[in-house]
Order: sequence, then structure tokens, then C-alpha cells
Amino acid sequence: MRLFTALDPPDDLRTALSTLQNAPSLPMRWTNPDQFHVTLRFIGDVDLPQARRFEDTLRAINGPRGWCVPYGLDVLPSRRTPRVLMVGLEPTDSIIALHDAVSDALEAEDLAPEDRDYRPHITLGRLDNPDPEAVHAFLQTHDEISLPAFRADQIVLYESTLTPNGARHEPRATYPLSA
Repeated sequence: MRLFTALDPPDDLRTALSTLQNAPSLPMRWTNPDQFHVTLRFIGDVDLPQARRFEDTLRAINGPRGWCVPYGLDVLPSRRTPRVLMVGLEPTDSIIALHDAVSDALEAEDLAPEDRDYRPHITLGRLDNPDPEAVHAFLQTHDEISLPAFRADQIVLYESTLTPNGARHEPRATYPLSA
């Protein structure tokens, strides 16, 4: 099974973000709004005993609630080669603390360390061979978008299944965070 940990945005943010999907100007595979999430740590493919160890490890994390502050639309990996349209989140102290706590706990159970910096975001869609200028125009058109900040009160362990239409994420377990 393929696993990752995440924070879930509230329904009002999901609704606000879904309105962007009405913009016909980009060649994109849009993410279903019920699949929106803020990845804390990607785990990858694991067997059942390993998954159970990770579940037990995550249950022991007593982190702060995550304060998620959207700063606007952006792309990954870069503006020169955009492949993912996303809503970027400020790297708040609580989000970084949660990411570090989850990473440290999972790495103590033999998950390999990440090889890139953590960049909190919500993926809106995957661009299909886009024209960077069209992507820049889309970002400028939606530059003034106002998105509500939110506090995440639980970590979700998701199981991700790859399909021809994109990944499908199903919650496997939830772990409450302290006040």
C-alpha cells in the first residue's frame, strides 16, 4: 500500500478552491475537491506490518494544531517549468513543527529521510504540457484571491491508490492534535 500523512482543509476552503476549476484557460487534470489536503510527509509503498508500525508511531505524536495560512496560487516545481498548480501555505511554526515531528517519528521507524525541503501546499491540479506564459497569466488573473486561514486539529494517514485518472486517497487513520 502507498501511504502519506496530511492535514485536511475545511469545507469552506475546498469550496472556494473548487471555483477555480471553472477557469477553462489551462490544460490541466484538476484535483477533485474532496481530495484536497496538505501533505505533511509522504511515506510511499509499504507492506502491512510496516504500515501498522507507522500507525502506532503516529498515534504517539502529540503535536500542536496546525495553523495553515494560504498565501495564494503558485506552481511546482518552478515558474519556468510549471507542472502542478497549487495553493501555497506559509511555513508557520506549527506546520513546520508538525512536519518535523511526523518525519522524526517515521524516520525512527526506518523511513528514509526526505531529499527536498518541505513546502506546504494544496495541489489543485496537474498541468498537461502547459505554456508557461498561459500559466503566468492564470496566476496574475487570480493574484488577488483571498483564502481563509484554518487550524487543522488532526493528522490523517491516507492510503493512496494510483489510477489512470490520477491518485485516489482514502483515510486510513486519524490522529488528534493537542490545543
